[in-house]
Amino acid sequence: MKQRFSALDVRATVTALQQRIVGLRLQGLYDVNAKTFLFKFTKPEHKELVLVESGIRLHTTDYTRDKSITPSNFCMKLRKHLKARRLTAVRQIGMDRAVDFEFAVAAGPHAEGTYHIICEFYASGNIILTDHQYTTLALLRVVHVDADTTFAVGRKYSLAESRGVEMVERSALVEFLGRAGPKDNLKRTLASFGVFGPALSEHVIMRAGLSPSLRVATGLDLHPNSPQISALVEAYGEAFEIVARLGREVAPGYITYVEGDGGSESVYDEFNPWLFEQHKDKPHTSYASFADAADVFFSNIEAQKLKVKAHQQELAAEKKLGAIKSEHEGRVAALELAHRKTEEQARRIEINLEFVDQAIMIIRQAVAAGMDWKELEELVRDQQEQGNPVAERILRLNLAANQITLELDNPDDSDSDSDGDGDGDGDGDGDGDGDGDGDGDGDGDDDDEGGFDGPLAVDVDIFESAFANAQRYYNSRRQAGVKHAKTLAISTQALQSAEQKIKTDLKATKVTVTVSQLRKPFWFEKFSWFVSSDGYLVLAGRDMQQNELLVKRHLRSGDAYVHADMHGAASVIVKNRPAAESAEIPPSTLFQAGVMSVCQSRAWDAKIVTSAWWVEASQVSKTAPTGEYLSTGSFMIRGKKNFLPPTQLVYGFGFLFKLADDESIARHVRARQQRQAIMEENMKAATGSRLAPAGESLSSEDKGDNMDFGAARIKYNLDEIEVAAVDEFAEEPKAPVSRSEGKRQISAKERRDMRKQRDDAAPPAGKIDKKEQRRLEEEAKYEKSQQKQQKQKQQQQQQQQQQQQQKRGQKGKLRKMKEKYSEQDDEDRELRMALLGASGKKSISAILNTTRDAAEEAEAVVVPEQIPPSIVDQLKALDVESPDAVPDTTAAPADDEDDDDAPDLTVEQLSVLDTLTAAPLPGDNLAFALPVCAPYSTLSQYRYRVKLLPGAMKKGKSCKMALTVTLAAADANKPRSTFSHDPAEADRLEMAAILATREKELMKSVPEPELIMQMLGKAKVVAPNIESVRQNMKTKAKTMAKAKANIEE
Repeated sequence: MKQRFSALDVRATVTALQQRIVGLRLQGLYDVNAKTFLFKFTKPEHKELVLVESGIRLHTTDYTRDKSITPSNFCMKLRKHLKARRLTAVRQIGMDRAVDFEFAVAAGPHAEGTYHIICEFYASGNIILTDHQYTTLALLRVVHVDADTTFAVGRKYSLAESRGVEMVERSALVEFLGRAGPKDNLKRTLASFGVFGPALSEHVIMRAGLSPSLRVATGLDLHPNSPQISALVEAYGEAFEIVARLGREVAPGYITYVEGDGGSESVYDEFNPWLFEQHKDKPHTSYASFADAADVFFSNIEAQKLKVKAHQQELAAEKKLGAIKSEHEGRVAALELAHRKTEEQARRIEINLEFVDQAIMIIRQAVAAGMDWKELEELVRDQQEQGNPVAERILRLNLAANQITLELDNPDDSDSDSDGDGDGDGDGDGDGDGDGDGDGDGDGDDDDEGGFDGPLAVDVDIFESAFANAQRYYNSRRQAGVKHAKTLAISTQALQSAEQKIKTDLKATKVTVTVSQLRKPFWFEKFSWFVSSDGYLVLAGRDMQQNELLVKRHLRSGDAYVHADMHGAASVIVKNRPAAESAEIPPSTLFQAGVMSVCQSRAWDAKIVTSAWWVEASQVSKTAPTGEYLSTGSFMIRGKKNFLPPTQLVYGFGFLFKLADDESIARHVRARQQRQAIMEENMKAATGSRLAPAGESLSSEDKGDNMDFGAARIKYNLDEIEVAAVDEFAEEPKAPVSRSEGKRQISAKERRDMRKQRDDAAPPAGKIDKKEQRRLEEEAKYEKSQQKQQKQKQQQQQQQQQQQQQKRGQKGKLRKMKEKYSEQDDEDRELRMALLGASGKKSISAILNTTRDAAEEAEAVVVPEQIPPSIVDQLKALDVESPDAVPDTTAAPADDEDDDDAPDLTVEQLSVLDTLTAAPLPGDNLAFALPVCAPYSTLSQYRYRVKLLPGAMKKGKSCKMALTVTLAAADANKPRSTFSHDPAEADRLEMAAILATREKELMKSVPEPELIMQMLGKAKVVAPNIESVRQNMKTKAKTMAKAKANIEE
């Protein structure tokens, strides 16, 4: 198996890198291990990852790898000199396995400030950082070649010894082959000829029609004009063209593999930038570029190594657990054996009562007579030699403990083995004999099972009778039984604890397979985004630049623009479906978009409940009025703003899953269609209930059940507020839509003039009804308040004119205030002071009334400075077909201004939402998980979600807490057992277990930066059993710390 780059591989890689990363900036540099480094080159909306393993390989990668938490000193040195610098050139040093990465300054590659990274891929390899004069600044390892040549800091790196590629001459080839040994074959000899390498040399041999195993000394004609030499020279000419072509063009890659036997996985063998002659007949896979082939080859090898290492750890843990189980089983078996042996010893004494009493009596009398213990032992031995039956059964004397050991037989064993004359007794015809024999047979069976056949050694006390000794053994048996039960319970608990500890240690030190392919992010992931409960894509900018990009590039006709009058509020757009651009966006989606805008403003930190508003795409413009300037992220809103209800500061965090195949997508189509049909029916019903035909009056029943709308309109001045918004820049403005057919819509000024005329020519009081009289009284009060406000304003102006000369320093202060608030007029100032609650100022309602009276046409409004909505505006937002909702068709859409190259979002780009699901079904093939941060009402159908409230927790900690909760939920969703007597139920449980396991793996594999990018800042995570989750996190952290400490010890 090929394990490292050749010179030809380096040449093909450098050619690919010259087209992919030259001109990009080095954004990050990480060390995967002591010899492997990851370089991250980026430019706007594009990045390339280059993996460099010293002495082994160099290629771009599409796979993720775990990086070291703490960078090494060498890595820090490289970051210090190279981070954020632009890569200007990549070149191979001659035809050697060495690559020079050049980071030059604007003055040129030879100017001070230029740096080089030289990567060597021969021997043990090296990575060297040099300055513009190739003086070494840092290197991965110090190399001492000889007394005069050393690679170290401060030494100059020499490029003069590099080799080049040249055409092969016939004389040089013949001379080189003439130096071959008698046993050298052609393949081994030509592998070291020139700079072509082993693979290309074998290709040359086969192209020449020769065998690679041909002996050079005996099988090859070395005459310069021989056909074999001519064929080799011609093949080397082709090899030279291959080398030259690999230096000019990006070459495809090829991986040859060995097919596995019996359905096993195939094993990769070699990777090359050219399909050589020796590989054409082998199974192989082609790739678009050699870098891709090398990436797949080495990533597969890394994954296999990690799998083997993880498997070895599992085997070691299982072996350790098996040893503990064996020890536990042995301890339990020993206790059971001792328990049964005690019982058998007592039974043997009962069977041999007379014999035991005789032996005890003899020894007791000898001891009582004062016989010496040694003489007593000699006496017993003499009696044994003489054939005394009692002495023969005495095994040993332990007079110090007043015990003797007897060898007692089981008579039942001899009765069962012999065929004597006691057949009548054994048949059980007599009651007494039959019962006794039956008991003996039963005991004999127990002896056979327990392994106590034949004589058994029994210790008896010489100062107790045989029956007393038997009773002592029975008591000991009962105590042994209690001890056995306790020991069994304790040992079982200890076994469970040991299993848990081994599993915990395995999790703490387990090597996870972290080589996984990088997924390509969706186009909308660079923004803050979520999919509404109605299936609409909602996007928001993360900063001013993204707000600008979002509106100019992605806001199209039919979309909605949502914003809030709060500092820091995001510009949110709701993408309408491409197939239904004329259809209205549901109110629930608009409300959720408003929640997103408000929660990403200062209202979240300050815990302020406020409202957002929305407008159509045609009302958003980047064209400022004459003499004004719009900063980045600010837009002009022309026409009416539709205010939404007040927003609750409740957000959520959850996970969406990407369906990997069409079969899985088809499972979710039916449910999605049903939800869409229900939503359309609800929209039609809501629209029909709110929008009655023009001129249609309410029935008497409706009038009785509902509010008197005439009185409400007078009370809230709706007739004065609901005026058609006509743009002052419109060339041919449309006539405003009236509430009743045949009646012209009049302006606010005309309406005030008509009221004055009615007041002057008021009819007698007896002819006016109560409602009309009440309305006239309110109008009179309103006129009086207006006159009073005008008088107060004139008095204030007179006081300012009569004011004495300002004190010292006050004149400069007033000048600064005038410059600061130069854009505010008197009405804006009064309104802001009233909102702040300043004393002695007008009320908000009075100021708003004054503002409404002065408004005769629509004003162009800059988004960052908006007046907070009033309750009247919120009531008006419910009226979808209000005359004020007529779009300003003359306002140019934002996407047509200064963005000629803005791409149009096709149906395919938005149809990716159909492949995302929040609740996968059993049998779905899931590709990856996507973190989503959205209003909590949007996450009602999400399987894994947590609630976010305003708090003080940082993003990183919030992500860990949310991920822990969702992983615990995945464990809870997994069935405890897949066993069931019903085959269908068993299959369902098994599919549910597989799905829960897959969901947990995908959520766990989401990179932490991706989680943090989606998480809302300064939040508090709320979920069921959150306290237990926190406690489990602390316990797990302590356990893992102890396990790591034990391993280090």
